[in-house]
Amino acid sequence: MSNIINKIMKIPEPVRQGMFFGLNSGVITTTGLIAGIAQTFSNPLYIIISIVSLAISDGFSEAYGLYISKKAEKISDDSTNPFYSFVSLLITKALIVLSFLIPFIFSKKLTYFKNLSWPFLWGAFLLFILDYHLSGIRDDNFFYYYIPHIVILFVVMGLSKWFSKMIMKLE
Repeated sequence: MSNIINKIMKIPEPVRQGMFFGLNSGVITTTGLIAGIAQTFSNPLYIIISIVSLAISDGFSEAYGLYISKKAEKISDDSTNPFYSFVSLLITKALIVLSFLIPFIFSKKLTYFKNLSWPFLWGAFLLFILDYHLSGIRDDNFFYYYIPHIVILFVVMGLSKWFSKMIMKLE
């Protein structure tokens, strides 16, 4: 573990921030999106289009938001650090969001998304990796990070699914 943590610590801080932010945000937003959309649409193309759109729009939105907030921290800072955070967040978020399309590579069935097993398990696995490394870097208890992440994952998926069903009843 210490070898991997040492390698992560050698990554420049702005790049590491973007990677961790992108992984966390990519998992939470994508699982919420899938939980809501998979319950309402029977065509897998809707989910694919939504995931690709999320990778692009939310990736750029959050990356630029981080860039602007970093620039606002130090008005006189002309370094390229905010740009590195922007790029690493954008790339990480896009890759994480698009990774939720893996079931469609092997099967065109929507069942992976309807029962929410794939999004939850994949999201929990990615958060496990993130929290494992974060707890190692900070020398904290792993569960201090992982349990809140899983609770947030459940809440986001549950609320998204519930609200989508409520809205569909308005039809």
